[in-house]
Amino acid sequence: MQFYFIAWKRSLDFSGRSSREEFWIFILVHTLVTIGCIAADIAMDMTTWFDTIYSVVSFIPMLSAIVRRLHDIDKSGYWGLVFFIPVVGPFWLMYLLVQSTHTHRDGETFA
Repeated sequence: MQFYFIAWKRSLDFSGRSSREEFWIFILVHTLVTIGCIAADIAMDMTTWFDTIYSVVSFIPMLSAIVRRLHDIDKSGYWGLVFFIPVVGPFWLMYLLVQSTHTHRDGETFA
């Protein structure tokens, strides 16, 4: 859960790195919050906009987390644009996001 809040605190940091664990814990909690917002919208007979509001508010933190994750595997943040390639783009981005942290030749990992 702490990684979720770290991602929000670093939401304007597009230059750092995020480990695989940090990124995927953020995605997991983000997905659970989204499901909770959808459930709340349904329970209130779709008269609320919790999911829409959360999606708009969390867009920048999500984008910055993706960019930092790409930096962690030594890719430019612009590789996130691969998502927009029809059919294969989202799968390609997912492949990139699950890669392990890039290491130096001496075995030391980037932090």
